[in-house]
Amino acid sequence: EDKELPKYETPEEPASIPLKEKLITCFWIALNTFSTLGIIFLSKRVFSDDQLHACQLMVVMWHFTATGLVLFVATRGPFRAFKAIRLNPWDMLPVCAFFAGYVVLGNLSLTYNSIGFYQLSKVMTTPCVVLINYVLFRKTVTRYMLAAIFATCIGVSFTINEAAKTQLFGVIIATLAFCSTALYQIWIGKKIEDFGVSAPQLLLNQAPISVLLLIPFVPFFDKIPDLSIVPTDILYSVIASGIMASLYNLSQFLIIGRTSALTFNIVSHIKTILILSIGWYSEGKILSTKEWCGVLLALGGGWVYSHLALKAKQQAHK
Repeated sequence: EDKELPKYETPEEPASIPLKEKLITCFWIALNTFSTLGIIFLSKRVFSDDQLHACQLMVVMWHFTATGLVLFVATRGPFRAFKAIRLNPWDMLPVCAFFAGYVVLGNLSLTYNSIGFYQLSKVMTTPCVVLINYVLFRKTVTRYMLAAIFATCIGVSFTINEAAKTQLFGVIIATLAFCSTALYQIWIGKKIEDFGVSAPQLLLNQAPISVLLLIPFVPFFDKIPDLSIVPTDILYSVIASGIMASLYNLSQFLIIGRTSALTFNIVSHIKTILILSIGWYSEGKILSTKEWCGVLLALGGGWVYSHLALKAKQQAHK
């Protein structure tokens, strides 16, 4: 009898994604990009008003309220984007304090800095996360990642030098903003594991508690505006900025759920370039040679680091 030849299973080809699913994913990516641009430029417009400039906390509270409402609606039919879970409010207090703090500082950075510098300073969040992780948890990165981080820091420093000549206070606020964002990202990652929930489930619990946390501080830091003398177009911008904030948060979670982390990082880099380009165009800013070098170093360093980090994460899961 002839012996049967050994048979090897051929790996199954991954099923092709239906056109409808591709279109839905493209829609959420487009909505995330649009809402990111919208919230930045609308918030900049809102805080340009003399009265609303002194209402930082109230504007943030409105954004949190709108985000909470949209996320709540997303849990109901027919959407059911995720399942709502109620967490212990006392366990949520530290997370909400970090959340409120980094958003308030981010808005202050946008108020006192140009859109271009505000966006570039946010690139420093990643080096800050790496530094904090090393100091607190002794987590290290490869030499190539370190080189990418170093290039990012050098690039941003070129733009900081130009901004610091006229806006030292803005540079200080921007530094506090990306440091608080880094702390929040580290803290939130730990809490998602501790609570055993997804990011949107945690945010749905965070938003209303963060509003309540900010209320006692409003009389000390904000001035109640006379809305009757605030221009109508500015009031529309306030309403629209809250809608954009909620759409940004919702679309961000759906993109991460429907695509890979690589896709999300590419989208983030494209948004950064768009924000910088539109911001400079709207402000009529002409970059010096030093600033151009700084922008290219910062964006290039951030791009290389994110791809190296994703590659290392994929290898660790194998």
